[in-house]
Amino acid sequence: MKQLVLLYWGCVFLMYLSEVYHPVDVQIEGKQTGKYHFMRRRSDIFMVIVIAWMTCFSFLRTSYNDTGNYIFSFKNAMSVAEGIKAGTFTDWTGNPWSMLYRSLMHDITENYHIYFFFPAFLSSFAVIKLFKRYSVNPAFSILIFFSIGTYVTYIAALKQCLAMFFLLLSIPYAIDRKYIRFYLLVLVAIMFHTHAFMFAIVPLLLDKPWGKLTWILLGTTLFAMATYDVTLGAFMEYAQSIGALVADDEVFDNHQINILRVMVYWVPAVLALVFRNRLFHDSTRTENLFVNMSIVSAFILTIGLVQGANLYARMAAYFEIATVIALPWIVKKLFTKQSVQFVTVVATLLYFGYFYFEFGITKAFANNYAAISLWQFILSLFG
Repeated sequence: MKQLVLLYWGCVFLMYLSEVYHPVDVQIEGKQTGKYHFMRRRSDIFMVIVIAWMTCFSFLRTSYNDTGNYIFSFKNAMSVAEGIKAGTFTDWTGNPWSMLYRSLMHDITENYHIYFFFPAFLSSFAVIKLFKRYSVNPAFSILIFFSIGTYVTYIAALKQCLAMFFLLLSIPYAIDRKYIRFYLLVLVAIMFHTHAFMFAIVPLLLDKPWGKLTWILLGTTLFAMATYDVTLGAFMEYAQSIGALVADDEVFDNHQINILRVMVYWVPAVLALVFRNRLFHDSTRTENLFVNMSIVSAFILTIGLVQGANLYARMAAYFEIATVIALPWIVKKLFTKQSVQFVTVVATLLYFGYFYFEFGITKAFANNYAAISLWQFILSLFG
């Protein structure tokens, strides 16, 4: 846990230095793509260190969550030739490109840390670049990112981590109405993790929050919760009928999401509802999008109050990264300059308290996570 806390505050401090010494005027109107795409903007030295640190913490792991299963499947992966012959890489419902990536890496090396490296690096790189481009307070954003567990989710879910890289790349194209490029990137993400199909609704989330669509989605959420067994059972049967990988024990696992976690996710949604006139009377499409995505993540996670805790937590993770952009913007727009600093400090303490409760106590991160050192990894390359 000490390593995770050190990573937490170290990255927050480095992103603060990045903003102090390499400030970026957050301009989220106008073109978002082409040479303006956030991935094409230069990274400063502090961003580089953060990306490297986050990448190392992830890819050097030897255990945490499903890491053991990933190691086992990597060591027993079929070759690319065998996969092509079996049609594994063309079964769109079976995360085919994740299987292709695993087989390709296994053909190249037996070192599973190298297999872990590329998802860890790509997701870390995209996330930090996204924060620098769109957040009004990158240090606060990365603090929320760690606090709500998005970073740890990326560690635990390798296939989803790969999918998220391409979904993050697609966001500027949705904002600029370049829908062909947007949906091509979403399609690529689906090939890595089937649940990425949910991101297809992003172009519908560019209008002002808490309009007709938001209330429809809330109504759908409450209906799904009230009729969970019937509604989700029917959905699962349909998904299985078309070959999608949906297991009974994921949907009906009798495990509920902690109510405190759901309340944390609802913070931006509630603020957006209560202060919608002040926040959105002159908001941009980009600002609307990040707030709406945050609201969607809260809706998805809320369904997990019934059961299917792990499934809905993973599904919410496709949208929850928007919270780390939306909340600092909401705070900045609602309060005066003097008050923003005070509110940010209070929010920082509350989010860190939640982070420590979630990973230090509830999930006992220290008992489940283990990793080798970077030097041990380097030595293993020559062993």
